[in-house]
Amino acid sequence: MASLIHPSYDQLHRGRFMADEGRVFDQLHLRSGSVHDKMKYDERYTEYIRKTELLPFISLVSRSMPKMNPCAITTLVDLWRPKTHTFHFYAGEMTVTLQDVTLITGLPIKGEPICFSIDSDGWREIMVGLIGREPGVQGKSAGASYHWIAEHFGECPADADDETVQQYTRAYLWYVVSRTLFSDGTGVNASFMWLKLFAGWEHGLD
Repeated sequence: MASLIHPSYDQLHRGRFMADEGRVFDQLHLRSGSVHDKMKYDERYTEYIRKTELLPFISLVSRSMPKMNPCAITTLVDLWRPKTHTFHFYAGEMTVTLQDVTLITGLPIKGEPICFSIDSDGWREIMVGLIGREPGVQGKSAGASYHWIAEHFGECPADADDETVQQYTRAYLWYVVSRTLFSDGTGVNASFMWLKLFAGWEHGLD
């Protein structure tokens, strides 16, 4: 079996253990989850999502998540070198640029970085102010389960007033961003700090 990377970088890679020692490894588990089957997108959200500059990304994931190939991603992870932030192939090095990210995901890369406090003091009161309700006792972490968000905000009522539409829009964005971009190891909970991103619409992401 021909090595895909230079021998000096190949000593601790899974590919060498599989080829030379016959060891078997499982593919990596991808954390991102489906969105469109739990949270129904409402066109009334568009006005507010556009102000965050996330509309291209939301339009992509609200239809369906891009199909991932766990085997290919596992192989790429094996070829990643954290010291150089590049993939080390036998033919040379390669990396992912911000331009690649924005072309694939539609996420904006221009402008000022987003900086905000991740302090969770008083998070229940803040959550009520942003989406109109708070979860029951769900452990010690600040946030809510995906199940709770989908149960209470899965579909915006047809007769909802503007304030309610904004609350459902925030919950939708919170769910999508937490589930796709910043999913945690449990795959169960959405952190409160990502909801704080959507506190106001006037100036984009706060």
